[in-house]
Amino acid sequence: MRNLCPCGSRKKYKNCCQPIHHDHSRAKTPEQLMRSRYSAYALGLTDYIINTYSPEISSKLNRKEIESGTQINWIKLSIKKSQITSENEGYVHFKAFYREQGETFVLEERSRFIRIDSSWYYVDGVFPTE
Repeated sequence: MRNLCPCGSRKKYKNCCQPIHHDHSRAKTPEQLMRSRYSAYALGLTDYIINTYSPEISSKLNRKEIESGTQINWIKLSIKKSQITSENEGYVHFKAFYREQGETFVLEERSRFIRIDSSWYYVDGVFPTE
């Protein structure tokens, strides 16, 4: 299928992450926001990535570092676990695969999200050790 969403949902981009990229309050769960952020990295949507960090963090961000993350060849997202732990907090454990100089690498993170005024935001993440 053409024009599939980069987030791996197997839906067309226009029916998946694109509406959330236009209005991030459409992400109703931490997982939807996580998927939309991954797609934003894959599509080079730096402003969206910055705008979906929690407000207290976004002012401290380095735009060039985020832009460098959008230059990576992201190839696949795998959600390992998604949970909402309270009305305004949730976590998503994911693996994001990327290719660099002919080799495939994986970024694994357990991300924390908070809800402010009915919109989810990324706060931070830890790199799980198994």
